[in-house]
Amino acid sequence: MHSSRRSAFTLIELLVVIAIIAILAAILFPVFAQAREKARQTSCLSNLKQYSLANLMYVQDYDETFPMSAYLNVSCVATFYWAVAPYVKNDQITQCPSEKDAMNVQLLTGAPCPNTPPMNSYVVNPALYASGFVPNVATLSLASVSRPAETVMHYDGNTNTTQQQIVQARHQNMFDASFVDGHAKAMQATQTGTTQQFTVMGPGKQLKVYRVGANGGFYAGQSECNGIPQ
Repeated sequence: MHSSRRSAFTLIELLVVIAIIAILAAILFPVFAQAREKARQTSCLSNLKQYSLANLMYVQDYDETFPMSAYLNVSCVATFYWAVAPYVKNDQITQCPSEKDAMNVQLLTGAPCPNTPPMNSYVVNPALYASGFVPNVATLSLASVSRPAETVMHYDGNTNTTQQQIVQARHQNMFDASFVDGHAKAMQATQTGTTQQFTVMGPGKQLKVYRVGANGGFYAGQSECNGIPQ
């Protein structure tokens, strides 16, 4: 007579398999996370590209002048978000997929005008978008921008307590920016500290402070993309 034996994994073999799976997971999960973030960054770049084109359509319709970043419009605060809204197909392009709720416009302004996109992830170059709360300020003309391919319009950012439009490197120490000629690209940034968000109710959530990297051109070394290259 022949005795039959059932083959089965031993406990040691099972532990070895589990250990191998754990090692592979530890190696692959960061890769998958980086791939997901890269996809979000690509979507963010697309948003900024569309947003820049919407702003340029506004500029063409309004005597080639940029909208103000914010001003008092009778009983509500009009922002560039509100001004450009008619040229935008949906509010989703105002939000970076990596931080969709970066800025609550209600908290930033107190009384945003109706039809203002409620959430936003992008800020503007303050040198292009004048603030209507500054006395005797004038809007800027497109002709004033001599180097449009080097002049930032919008970028991944937030507003701190001193109302600086600070860079937010949401994409693995990279942030996306659009330019006056209509193109968008990613730029490097390095974290240098922390600050707090501006709200009409007082200091808000904690924000990271970044310094723009060398590939930021004119804006390299700044914590915000402020200014017009000459």
